[in-house]
Amino acid sequence: MKKWYMFRIFISMRAKSIFSELLLRRGYKGSLKFFHTNHQLVLKVQIEDQALVKASGNETYEKDPKSLSGGEKSFSTICLLLSLWETMGCPIRGLDEFDVFMDAVNRRISMKMLIESARDTAQTQYIMITPQDMRYIFISKIKIYIINFLILNY
Repeated sequence: MKKWYMFRIFISMRAKSIFSELLLRRGYKGSLKFFHTNHQLVLKVQIEDQALVKASGNETYEKDPKSLSGGEKSFSTICLLLSLWETMGCPIRGLDEFDVFMDAVNRRISMKMLIESARDTAQTQYIMITPQDMRYIFISKIKIYIINFLILNY
């Protein structure tokens, strides 16, 4: 049982570290707090606009994910998923409409992070479904399928 608790602590610490590192790519700061006994995960994010804003004392203000904009929330979710995927290996990773509320900047950074992750995990298959135009993405060793859809008139 002790090995399980040590493993869980290690995974939690690694996920926290990777999550913070990924958020920094966009100039955000954030934290993950694992409450294993309650089976809860608390996510806090500080966006770049809040970097100069202080609440009380020396503590910085972190937003609850519910109060983030659509793009900020989607980007934070990508960072969370990538941090968990990085810590816990799995052979197939899938996302459906992950970028639907993202602005162009968050979409570009998120796609870059996902592509880097795909490159770093050669034995893992990624399935990403998006309504966005991805024809501009050409990367060696990564195969992208674009499915044309029919527009039906009723």
